[in-house]
Amino acid sequence: MKDLVIFCKSYSKDLWRAKRMAESVQRFNKENIPLYLCVPKEDLLSFQEQFGKIPCIWLTDEEVLTPCYEAHGLPPRLFPNHLMQQLVKLSFWRMNFCEHYLWVDSDAYFIRPFFNSDFIDEKGVPKLVMHKAEQLKKYSQKYNPKIGQDIDKMADGVQGIFGRKGDRFCFWEAPLLWSRKVLESLDGYLNQREMSIFELLYKYPCEMQIYGEYLLSTGKFEVDPSAPFFKVFHYFEQFCESQEKGESEYSLSKKYMGIVMQSNWTNLRQKKKNDLARFKRFLRNQQRKIGLLEW
Repeated sequence: MKDLVIFCKSYSKDLWRAKRMAESVQRFNKENIPLYLCVPKEDLLSFQEQFGKIPCIWLTDEEVLTPCYEAHGLPPRLFPNHLMQQLVKLSFWRMNFCEHYLWVDSDAYFIRPFFNSDFIDEKGVPKLVMHKAEQLKKYSQKYNPKIGQDIDKMADGVQGIFGRKGDRFCFWEAPLLWSRKVLESLDGYLNQREMSIFELLYKYPCEMQIYGEYLLSTGKFEVDPSAPFFKVFHYFEQFCESQEKGESEYSLSKKYMGIVMQSNWTNLRQKKKNDLARFKRFLRNQQRKIGLLEW
């Protein structure tokens, strides 16, 4: 079992972003940390053809989710696709490939050399990204106050599940380092309370916040608090402000290992509102209210 690997969950629409990410790993991965690429079975061949000889280990969503289904049963009907993606990330530990994994999204890429020691110290203590979302809240104050309100609402909600007292923290801005032992412990916690991972994700749809809050709430795991590893541009305006300051990959590399250009604003075509998706979401909520679904 490896101490550390890199894990990326992707799919067909992010193929070219995932390839850029993998190429950056190939370029800057100075200690040959294994890269696992996980995609839907139907997308596997097209990814393999485009990646060519870029070194990575291929997995399918179906392979990763099978042990989760064996533990928690099949997901409820109409379980949202975006939560299925979160579920894959939360389930990778069950493959028993590693003690820790750095999960990286397709829209991220490295901009400088990186080493095992960037994520785990010489005593084996992993870093935990935790912060107070200062940059995003600053953006929220200027452009959209609801963003900051939603951040606090989610943080308070997840903190309340596990009963942790104290300061409010955010545990996102991937890439993030997760540990098998923490996720295994979380699985035991859910089993004791007869709660499925599906129910937890549906009520609190942020796998990153769930992981961090649970870890802190137990008090059992030693971690090294860390600022985000990558510079994340959540919105177009943040990228423009960075350009106005004269920031570049070279200047950002002095503080960050990489960059995330979130695909929600970098897509060339504006996404149309999906009426069918909204209807399905409405239908799920109504079914739960009248007891047709378990929760």
